Amino acid sequence: MLRFTCVAFLMLACEFATGQDKVSPFVSDITCTFELKFYPDSTSNVSKTESFFLFINGEQSLFKSQNRYLQDSAIAAASDGANRQNLASFLQQHRTDFDFNIVKHGCNSIHTTDRIYHDYFSYAETGRHLQWTLTQDTARVAGYPVQRATTEFGGRKWEAWFTEAVPVSEGPYKFCGLPGLIIRLTDSKRQYDFVLNGLRQSRREMPDTTPSKFVKTDKRTFFRKREAYRANPIGIAEQSGVVFTSGRSEITQRVQQKIKSDNNPIEFYTN
Repeated sequence: MLRFTCVAFLMLACEFATGQDKVSPFVSDITCTFELKFYPDSTSNVSKTESFFLFINGEQSLFKSQNRYLQDSAIAAASDGANRQNLASFLQQHRTDFDFNIVKHGCNSIHTTDRIYHDYFSYAETGRHLQWTLTQDTARVAGYPVQRATTEFGGRKWEAWFTEAVPVSEGPYKFCGLPGLIIRLTDSKRQYDFVLNGLRQSRREMPDTTPSKFVKTDKRTFFRKREAYRANPIGIAEQSGVVFTSGRSEITQRVQQKIKSDNNPIEFYTN
């Protein structure tokens, strides 16, 4: 059994728990970087920022946070036991609020792998979840000529600015299906705002750091499991073998406060 006396270990949610097997490399023709400004607490005006990668080739794309990518790469590099001494420090320095990996095969098949505590889960959906309305509004964003489109998804209304100057039907998170790359994506409350801040067109081969060990499920079940964990994180930790040798009530209070202030996810399950 594990014996923890510090809440920091619980909040890390054990990065080591999911091992990664050798997988085929991902070949990217276009690498986009996005910066996200977001408000994790809907009752607060304190924002956070995080960077994301969107890797694109002719058949599929991979979207994940930069820190998640760096963490996964470090874990894979240390899987043989080398460099493990500094791994925990590296993971702590590159914390992320977004553990998901999103692989899109065009806009027809979208596979999301995300974590709840120790475990990764994977579920699929299709691009039919996006019904775009194109407008005549145009502008320039990040140096590109763009056109505005709107949609509703995940309990939010979204505004996307896309450019046909980059003729790929892609964008951040699960968004796709427009006649060009989405350069900026913002919800109507301005609580999530993705902006392109870099694009490189060059062929590169890199290890696929998408978790290879996961539980296959459906979207409804995943969201229900996530809410169950949020309702009882200490209980679920103890069920997995964690023993709190001291300060359980204090740790419980701190974890519950952390979850209470993290009440504004990018997507709500609405079906």
